[in-house]
Amino acid sequence: MKYPLLKGIKKLSILSLFAGVLVLTSCKKETVEVSVDAFAQLNNELKYEQGVYNVLFSLQEYPYKEIGVRVGNTKSSIHQNKDLTYYIANQVSANRYGIFLNALTRDKIYYYQIYVKDSASEKVVYSDIFSFKTNP
Repeated sequence: MKYPLLKGIKKLSILSLFAGVLVLTSCKKETVEVSVDAFAQLNNELKYEQGVYNVLFSLQEYPYKEIGVRVGNTKSSIHQNKDLTYYIANQVSANRYGIFLNALTRDKIYYYQIYVKDSASEKVVYSDIFSFKTNP
């Protein structure tokens, strides 16, 4: 015995299921990627006062998880990520940050690189490498 009514219900069920899948896939949230060049206007400077060096710099506005500076005795130490000292930067004004360096060897060249850690992806981005020479 054939049931033509059931055959129509099966077709209707399959169409409803297809339409439901279509609606669910078309409502998928689009991923938005924000691209920020943290170092676009770095304006870094070095100040010296009473034996203490102050490295100051500006960053583009963004909710960074961590901002810091890594300091090495040689340029290759920065490239090889060896024998570095890490300093967490402090915010000194809007989008302006700085660190204090003391007990540095006189008449010596130091190299430093600013880094930021993205709050969303944990990705770390590094600036160019800068250098300064301490007073004799």
